[in-house]
Amino acid sequence: MGRLKNIFFALTRKERVAFIVSLAVAIASFFAVAVIFFSHVTMAVPAPGGDYTEGVVGQPEYVNPVIAASETDTDLMKLVYANLYDIADSVTPSADKRTWNVRLKENLAWQDGEKLTSDDVVFTVEKIQDADAHSPLAASWQGVAVSRVSELEVQFNLANSYAFFGDNLKNLYVLPKHIFAEAPVGNWRLSDYNLKPVGSGPYKFDSYQKNAGGFISSYTLTAWNGYAGAKPLIQKFTLRFFNDENSLITSFNGGQIDGFGGATPEDISEVNHPYDLFAWRTSGYYAVFFNQSKNIALQDPGVRKALSAAIDRSQLVTNALGSNGIPDFGPIPEDAAYFASTTPATTSLDYAASLLDNAGWKKGDDGFRSKKIQQSVIPLTINLTVPQIDFLAKTADFLRSAWSSLGVQVNVVLDSPENIISNEIKNRDYEALLFGNVLGPSSDLYSFWNSSERFAPGLNLSIYQNSKVDSLIQSARTNLDDASRAQQFANAQADIMADYPAVFLYSPDYVYVTDKNVRGITPDFLTDTSDRFREIPQWYLNTARVLK
Repeated sequence: MGRLKNIFFALTRKERVAFIVSLAVAIASFFAVAVIFFSHVTMAVPAPGGDYTEGVVGQPEYVNPVIAASETDTDLMKLVYANLYDIADSVTPSADKRTWNVRLKENLAWQDGEKLTSDDVVFTVEKIQDADAHSPLAASWQGVAVSRVSELEVQFNLANSYAFFGDNLKNLYVLPKHIFAEAPVGNWRLSDYNLKPVGSGPYKFDSYQKNAGGFISSYTLTAWNGYAGAKPLIQKFTLRFFNDENSLITSFNGGQIDGFGGATPEDISEVNHPYDLFAWRTSGYYAVFFNQSKNIALQDPGVRKALSAAIDRSQLVTNALGSNGIPDFGPIPEDAAYFASTTPATTSLDYAASLLDNAGWKKGDDGFRSKKIQQSVIPLTINLTVPQIDFLAKTADFLRSAWSSLGVQVNVVLDSPENIISNEIKNRDYEALLFGNVLGPSSDLYSFWNSSERFAPGLNLSIYQNSKVDSLIQSARTNLDDASRAQQFANAQADIMADYPAVFLYSPDYVYVTDKNVRGITPDFLTDTSDRFREIPQWYLNTARVLK
């Protein structure tokens, strides 16, 4: 070493500088080659770790699979609890699909260490069916008998074949009997376990923060290694709650939250923090539902057809949804189960005007149309009831503009969604209603288009009656042949569309905004927005390098 030192100092100043530079270049080159080599023989993979915070406008109340109803409660419930398919080793239906045997996996446990067995499954279903629970799932479980076969086996017996019962099982999130058995189900809404749940899902309750007034500001979960499914990579999942969208957006821009869902074009326009956008196709659609009993003009099929033909749905999707959605022409949106592709209906203002002309609706000096019916002059006037929501208000403006250009007088009546649901919808007190339907995973049309559901609590908002459609819908529910069932769905859709009981408008995407550090989100198709969390184990924040 001393000899090297002597040699170095024996060099001239210029030679020493050249030597140092050359040595630095050599070292840098070595490390560069090493980095390139390391990158070539390894790859980045998702790694456990990290904290994620989602922003939500709302409040949790009942994080409970039997009584959860709000979007916030359902989101949390699907993070904390496991569904039957997560914990099942096998699900075996009989040939007629009236008997379903489910065997659970071995060594299942609740997050408090208690054993999870078939007794918990039986208990959950029985409480869903209990009228005192007022469970939103009750209708799906009518006529189903559930029984314990063994500690790990449970059997479901149906009074009649039901082609879509497998979807019921996939959406059954199991509740711990040992926690809730002693309390009457009517008292469950008083339970502390609604906010401090004990589940068996990917995340375990940790804590929540609330102010003196009871407003819950945050709710924290931690990854649970006992989950029977794929273990989540994000180790801490927090939901922060806000009173309004503006506060949520401000928090995202300030880096206090990492993401939020249900983003509207207005929300996105306010975001100034770097972000990624994810959009899930959904089974929900919006339409203008006609109550023909409240408006004589709407009893004319030519009027209903013209109102539909006047709407440029592609332009409407751009204007109202910021292009985050697709046009819709029927009762099952594109990509949903049993969607039947049809030849698009003709849409143009000229064509719509010709339909009204041919139906005898003539323009007067004031530019609006009318028609003499049974010695009375009936004006072509429509009162359109609309929930006070930004994108629906924009939609209503678009409809009013298009229909007014035809000579239709349109009066838009805006009201809060709560009032519309509890008053106008409950009493069917509207002429035309701009509202949305959300189909389940089976696309079962019964609740929305069967004549037995014309009045509350049914969801047939057009008060639609067609005996042929009733027969097709009911037959499809018990038909176990996939091909003929699909044809029944196609025929039902075609018949409904031919009657023009509604103007089908669009199917909006579920739009999710995240910080750019969040990865692993793979949007597909949702029948319930909270089902985005079914893929939560794939979300990640950290990476590690491994050999290829």
